[in-house]
Amino acid sequence: MNRITLVLLLVLLTFSCSKRKQTDHNKELNELRTELDSLKKLKADIPSVTESQIATFLTFQESNAEEAMNFYVELFENSKITNIQRYGKDGPAKEGTIMVANFELNGSKFACSDSYMKHEWTFTPGVSIWVECKTDNEIENLFVKLSENGKILMPIDNYGFSTKFTFIEDKFGVSWQLNFK
Repeated sequence: MNRITLVLLLVLLTFSCSKRKQTDHNKELNELRTELDSLKKLKADIPSVTESQIATFLTFQESNAEEAMNFYVELFENSKITNIQRYGKDGPAKEGTIMVANFELNGSKFACSDSYMKHEWTFTPGVSIWVECKTDNEIENLFVKLSENGKILMPIDNYGFSTKFTFIEDKFGVSWQLNFK
């Protein structure tokens, strides 16, 4: 009987210890899940550093950054203004002008500002914004709207590298290359 009692006692101790280890393990696993969930929430709330850190920056010298930004956002699908910081009354620029603004044009990131000082430089066609148009109608509409009060550097035509292409400088001095096929 002593042997049977001893074996039963060992079995009971083994079962009890393994059950305790399993309970401790489950508790630890639940704590880790809770911590992981809170870290995931924190990560979702913080802008990703791995997001594109490259954006086109446009410096306007005629206090018309906001006008240009609104014009572009209205012109392109899936576009929005994401942030605007304005100069205050004690700033170096005219109160209310754009210190820096961020916007997206169909998913591409842009930033702009109103420069409070006149530079010797301005926009140049040597750096332009390339737009791959999806339809013939899109290139035609963009051509009309972007060239209004601007300059047509290359009219819409087949230039060999593209069946329909145009190069425009808009009324703000920003250059655009529009391509369809």
